[in-house]
Amino acid sequence: MMRGRADYPPAPASKDGSPGPRLLGTTAKARVKGRRSAQRRLALQGILFVAPMVALVAGFVAVPLVRVVQLSFTTWTGLGSPRPVGLANYRYLYGWSSFRTVLVNNAILLSGLVLWVLLPFLLATVVYRLRRAALVRTIIFIPTILPPIVVGEVFSIMLAHSGPLNIVLRHLGLGVVARDWLTTPYLVLLSVIWMISWATFGVGVQFFSAALVAIPSSYIEAAQIDGARWSQVVWNIYRPVLRPVMQFWFLVLTISTVTYFFPWIFGLTQGGPGYESTTLDYMVYLTGITNGEYGLGSAISVILLLFLLVLLLIYEAGRRFRRAYG
Repeated sequence: MMRGRADYPPAPASKDGSPGPRLLGTTAKARVKGRRSAQRRLALQGILFVAPMVALVAGFVAVPLVRVVQLSFTTWTGLGSPRPVGLANYRYLYGWSSFRTVLVNNAILLSGLVLWVLLPFLLATVVYRLRRAALVRTIIFIPTILPPIVVGEVFSIMLAHSGPLNIVLRHLGLGVVARDWLTTPYLVLLSVIWMISWATFGVGVQFFSAALVAIPSSYIEAAQIDGARWSQVVWNIYRPVLRPVMQFWFLVLTISTVTYFFPWIFGLTQGGPGYESTTLDYMVYLTGITNGEYGLGSAISVILLLFLLVLLLIYEAGRRFRRAYG
């Protein structure tokens, strides 16, 4: 008669009283099995945690992106079915001089990054030492809560030929400086850069001010005792500490130059005169929505995304170069 598993004698214990080889192996296997089961549960929990976000990204980003790429190879006015045209939209954009002007406009606006980053950085270092720094930062932050279209409308009134700015310049005897700020091609983009600087520097000041709190006051006091000038303190103490914040703010503004300037342009110049202040995102609106050329507008959107991708690759290459070579 065969014995059951319980009929077998237990494994002999070792001399020190620990379980024998068979019991020790069973316990180790149980632990490994339990550990793997716990890892599977954690993995499942992680999947369930990110599943809603993945679904949102797929539904509102990936699917529309694929659809835009498909439409860029068609001609469509919103009625009927899109008609495939291959690379005709891209060939048309390549030969369209106004589109080249828009690309140059976006490249020129990138030069404003220096002002948009350095101005709030320097202002934050000045405000940080004031007695009522919190009140000053609050006042500086007010422009950032205004709707961009409203900001654009206000600046369009201020910078008009007979607007307040030119009136003040003439009363001060500086009439020679007065200009048609929004209708002169070489001045309109400068006006856009200054407007966006005024509208966004409050956020940058808040970022830099928050980072300045991490600097021990003893560092500043020691530098002042050694006779360091304000510029030396800024360059040797503030700048190294705030570099990560500067990089983050630079990245945010770089993305904004391609994707977020539409409301400011719409309120200030509506892309004029001609296409002299039109940006890529505003041209998508003009071509795809205003003119109803959805295929051509989709092609511009694809080029906009590629333009942004190139900017991000350049940014990442620069960041790695600084990390490698200081």
